[in-house]
Amino acid sequence: MAKLTIESTIKELLANEQVKDKLEELVPGLTKNPLVALAKNKTLKEIMDKLDDLLTDDVIDQIIDFLKDLKDDDKK
Repeated sequence: MAKLTIESTIKELLANEQVKDKLEELVPGLTKNPLVALAKNKTLKEIMDKLDDLLTDDVIDQIIDFLKDLKDDDKK
């Protein structure tokens, strides 16, 4: 599996339990948001502006930093 980034699809991001948990920590309820479910084949970058009320610049920066620090062997 390729390194996860904001260019990864929502489906790819949510398949990783660490990423899913981090997203829930930063924005409780985000992974269960109907808009996120509908956008599973879009990238996080593509939907960020549509969820700007939930994904503030600070949250986006934290997600980007988390994904950068995620090791290749941490994808389970």
